[in-house]
Amino acid sequence: MDKILLKILKWISPLFTRQGIDSYQMLDIVQTKVTMDKRRVHFQFNQQNKKQNENANRLTGVLIIYGILGLFIALMITFIPDIVMVMIIFHSYLLFMMAMTLITDFSSVLLDTTDNLIILSKPVNSKTLFVSRMVHIFIYLFQFGFVMSAFPVLVTFIRFGFLTGLFSIITCVSTVLLSVFITYFFYLAILKFSNENKLREIVTYVQIFMAIVFTAGYQIVPRLINLSAPEQSFSLQWYSFIAPPVWMAVSAEAVEKNIFDPLHITMIIISISLPVLLFWLLNKYFAPSFSRKLSAVQEDGTLQSKTKTGKKYKRKISERISGFICGSATERAAFEITWKISSRDKQFRLQFYPVIGYTTVLIFFLVFSTGTEAGNIWNHLRDSKNFLWFIYIPMFMSTSSLSFVAFNESYQAAWVYLSSPIDRPGYLVSGSLKTLFAKFFLPVFVAMFIFCFSIWGIRIVDDFIFGLFVNMNCFLILATLSKHYLPFSIQPNTQQQSGRFLIMIILFLLMSLLIGLHWLGLKFPVILYALMPVTVITAYFLLKKLQRLQWSEISI
Repeated sequence: MDKILLKILKWISPLFTRQGIDSYQMLDIVQTKVTMDKRRVHFQFNQQNKKQNENANRLTGVLIIYGILGLFIALMITFIPDIVMVMIIFHSYLLFMMAMTLITDFSSVLLDTTDNLIILSKPVNSKTLFVSRMVHIFIYLFQFGFVMSAFPVLVTFIRFGFLTGLFSIITCVSTVLLSVFITYFFYLAILKFSNENKLREIVTYVQIFMAIVFTAGYQIVPRLINLSAPEQSFSLQWYSFIAPPVWMAVSAEAVEKNIFDPLHITMIIISISLPVLLFWLLNKYFAPSFSRKLSAVQEDGTLQSKTKTGKKYKRKISERISGFICGSATERAAFEITWKISSRDKQFRLQFYPVIGYTTVLIFFLVFSTGTEAGNIWNHLRDSKNFLWFIYIPMFMSTSSLSFVAFNESYQAAWVYLSSPIDRPGYLVSGSLKTLFAKFFLPVFVAMFIFCFSIWGIRIVDDFIFGLFVNMNCFLILATLSKHYLPFSIQPNTQQQSGRFLIMIILFLLMSLLIGLHWLGLKFPVILYALMPVTVITAYFLLKKLQRLQWSEISI
């Protein structure tokens, strides 16, 4: 598809030349960037087997996923007869996905200005460079827009006729243009009211938020759509016309039903002309400001931090907690290092923080996937035993953190472990594990307890206490069976997964057995009270076993 788009771009290149743009330079830059897109590791995939697949076309797999998402929208168009409602859903989905694709998956390219060192040293003016970026982004988004809208547009042709389907193609292009404008306006707003050094930080949290939203949407949205009542329609209010998807939907209604009153004519003009106008304004006026500000974002941490003097030092929360739960100086050091790096390292946050959101989605899926309406399940939730899911599902989040805490892009700094006079490296491992448990598992577990306590009351307190020690045992068992790494000491692309699958099966079987005992303990509470001291003792000895690890048992 990209080859066809590049040929079209070459055909219309005289239009760019009239605007003072060197079309030959623009074509070379765009073609190079498109080739790099194919080889770039996208946000949806882990960076594995990098050396073997460095020239692989990874973009195709991403486009297939987005095409499947478009198929779900096409199904909605099939079942919902009201054209205004389905077009609002379709264009809202397309606008949202396009803008978020720019902000999340494409931000690493959009914010990467290292090519300026090569391009701007040549006789390339800033306008040519900016338009090259814009054309590159448009090609990138057009591929995503095409695969996401292909099935919905095809269904529109079949259901609402040829003219409506043809017009939906025009509105899809307008939506893509709007998404480009919205995204650039988003970045400009951040750069205007915030420090340049904060831009990547904000984008990181947007990526985390979107990963959670997408995962939740896959599970929750289909369950909220009642296809048994497709006769529902959408009534427009005056404030509805603020939203661009409404412009597209009302315009499609005018074409499909031959309604050309002042309202529908106005919507047609706005939906076609306004995105083009905004795109022109972006190119004409926003380009210089954005280019200047974007050039300031070269790398993380470019701005020097100002040292604060004259203020009394306050202990960080990690230092306070480590002094309470860590028994040695080595363990406290590992605890604080893991705590601080997990808060600052972008890759760790991108990999692990969405897992916290997945936990909520998984609980929703398990609790509300019984085939009964969600409202009925919620009304009878107090009479069920579903609080067990809230006790044990967070453990899968914590165990996944073991896969991330050993790996870091700055793994070379791990030489400090080997150069320190540490006799028991096991304390480094145990300190890191205590961080994962205290920082990530416990807050989620407490939140689950508060939620369940508000529904089931005081009768589930002993269940959560027992579940806490069971989770602690499972976490320590998995850590004992896994390879032992020092925190953030391994290069990410050398991660080995051998034996990991077997360990996860063992953990799953163990947790199934313990949950079964817990379920049995709900009928016979004496079982819980008898097993509770056993879980405390086993957790103690598992932790001591990890602390006694020798250097020969550490994987470096």
